[in-house]
Amino acid sequence: MTEIASGRTKDLLERAERQNDSSTPEDSSVADATRVFSSVEAAEKAFSHFHKKLLHIEQWNADSEISSFELFDKSGDAQSEKIARRGDFIKVTLPGSGKDDWVKIVEIYESPDEIVLIVQPSHDPTNVENAKTTSHFFTADSSNNFCLQKENSTINFYVIGLNEKTNTTETGGVLETVRNYATANLGCFLGVRKAQWKTFCDNFLEIEK
Repeated sequence: MTEIASGRTKDLLERAERQNDSSTPEDSSVADATRVFSSVEAAEKAFSHFHKKLLHIEQWNADSEISSFELFDKSGDAQSEKIARRGDFIKVTLPGSGKDDWVKIVEIYESPDEIVLIVQPSHDPTNVENAKTTSHFFTADSSNNFCLQKENSTINFYVIGLNEKTNTTETGGVLETVRNYATANLGCFLGVRKAQWKTFCDNFLEIEK
């Protein structure tokens, strides 16, 4: 665990660590990146920039290598220019996975030095006939936590997956159940391969390679 982590982010990292120490070590995943700035003032300016970036879901696409993200409201209407809010949905498209996956923004926690955006697998808001079906390869009690944190001249960014359990019951049928099992076992969470989340974190903080 990064020593600098505090607040809500520290709590989530500790939960992930406890899950990894349990009998089901695949229940959590953590990817992270750290960037140190030349001064506290520079870090504060950068934090404001990244804060806005985190809430503009369409901007995530520039930092993702494969998967794409699109924001929708609760009525199932695309909101490409909208700032993400609690209750909105995100469509995650992983090429070759067979279908889109959907998550709902269940919480956005904000403080002067920290922002945490939490999403959970959900139904497809564009398909009212299947409003009770989780359209994701993980179950609805899984979560992904995007944590941006500033401490003095340092900014950390984490993507923390918790309670990652394959969805084999709340599906549209046998084919989707098989698809979910296969996708989850490709080493993915929230529609992105775990190794790619590390790249996403680096790109999000605009770390030069």
